[in-house]
Amino acid sequence: MSGKSIKSAAIKSFHKLLALHRQEIDASLRLLGSIGYHAYTLWLFCFNDLKTMVFPSIAFAFFHSSHLPLNTFLSRLPLMFAYTWFNLLGFTVNNQRHPGSVAEDKLNKPWRPIAAGRLTSTQAHTLGLLSIPIALAVSALVGGGVVQSAFLAIFGTIYNDFGGGDGHWLVRNLLNAAGFTSFASGTLEVALQSSLPRSTIPWIFLIAVVVGTSVHVQDMYDQPGDAAAGRRTLPLVIGDEMARWSIAVVVTVWSILCPLYWSSGLVGYLGPIGLGVWVSLRSLTRRTVKEDRTTFRIYNAWLVALYALPMTSRYRISV
Repeated sequence: MSGKSIKSAAIKSFHKLLALHRQEIDASLRLLGSIGYHAYTLWLFCFNDLKTMVFPSIAFAFFHSSHLPLNTFLSRLPLMFAYTWFNLLGFTVNNQRHPGSVAEDKLNKPWRPIAAGRLTSTQAHTLGLLSIPIALAVSALVGGGVVQSAFLAIFGTIYNDFGGGDGHWLVRNLLNAAGFTSFASGTLEVALQSSLPRSTIPWIFLIAVVVGTSVHVQDMYDQPGDAAAGRRTLPLVIGDEMARWSIAVVVTVWSILCPLYWSSGLVGYLGPIGLGVWVSLRSLTRRTVKEDRTTFRIYNAWLVALYALPMTSRYRISV
């Protein structure tokens, strides 16, 4: 039998095998496609907040667990990502499913799942309800942050379903502060695989005050949308100019006081003051929507610089 005949017979056998199992193969491909579709939908819910919640919270955990061997921290990195992502999912789904949010997203963020028609608001409501016990279960499985996960569910419900994010600007800012610190401290517990050290609690409260007095930097770029939705954010209540000056003053003050709290050396001041001055100057001089979005990204980097202060204190980095 020639080589050509053998090749031809092999091809025919392969085609017969495909025909015989065609239905099973098609079903498997459809299943894989469906899993991929829904996984991407879930990813889109959280994508826009990775830079504000997930990555900064993991950075907080890193800087506050510097006594751990690096390979130990890295081995727990997937657990920290799972903790932050699943807790974030519940908030973002419930934040994006309301009619006003969907209408706003169709204009500004048409790629978001509900606005893009990847699922309905009713389906998102069901997903939002399921995400809370799932987040609590994940928190228990990854070894920390269960209490913070429960608080995040409460804060998220107040924010999304009881007008906490749309009503008084002070309530909005306080809920944001509580959310930021709950994510950060919960992620730290996962990194440590134990409860928070008592020594970190005053610092976490100080971070909450920092965020509560400055987080309205995120409201600067969305004033038209917030006004149309009837939200009472600080820039809309006191005016754009006053809000910008409040950011500039508060961020500058905290850039000095937080390193002072940790008795940091000169190097400890460089990150907070450098980024803080950058945020302050941009708030006053860069006022387009695009520029305000960039300022908010720099603000998140400034928060990470504050998160790093315990490490500079621990190793007394100075010049």
